Amino acid sequence: MTRLTAALLLLSGVTACDKPSADTTPAPASTSATTPVASSSARATASASSAPVSPAATQSWRGTYKSAASTLTVPPDWKKTHWSDTQTTAGIGDGALALSIDGASGHVSGTVDGPLGPATVDGVVTEGTLAATLRRKDPSDQGFTGTLLGSVASDHVEGTMNVSLGLASALRTATFTLTPGAAP
Repeated sequence: MTRLTAALLLLSGVTACDKPSADTTPAPASTSATTPVASSSARATASASSAPVSPAATQSWRGTYKSAASTLTVPPDWKKTHWSDTQTTAGIGDGALALSIDGASGHVSGTVDGPLGPATVDGVVTEGTLAATLRRKDPSDQGFTGTLLGSVASDHVEGTMNVSLGLASALRTATFTLTPGAAP
């Protein structure tokens, strides 16, 4: 889990550092309040598939995911590492995912139901990129936890979840697609 958290933090750092130079130039005081909106509009026009969430609106997204068994590759030089796959069908199948994205802050919250749930989602959207963690509603149930990465466009959200059971005895990968919907 530590490597996964480090990778998520690295991804967040790379995304935060990869801003266009036009956004880093200070605007005159009289137009500074409108500059982010104009900048977001310009980016949305340039690429509709990576359009950021509206700056002031909270948007709700609903959809489904499909999860499947995943694998872990252990390098051959890790001879003392022992991995046991318990061959379970837990966490495989279709489920529901609902997210709410605060356009002003980029904060993401939501829920996961179905074979990977019940779980909560907590994360952030930065320049159309969604990064979040998936945590158990009841941490003592040893259910699936992990990460959720995706992209937010004006008409849909899509991405993947990579999760494992609390004891890392089963790994799952899920793909999801969400469309605008009622609040979770």
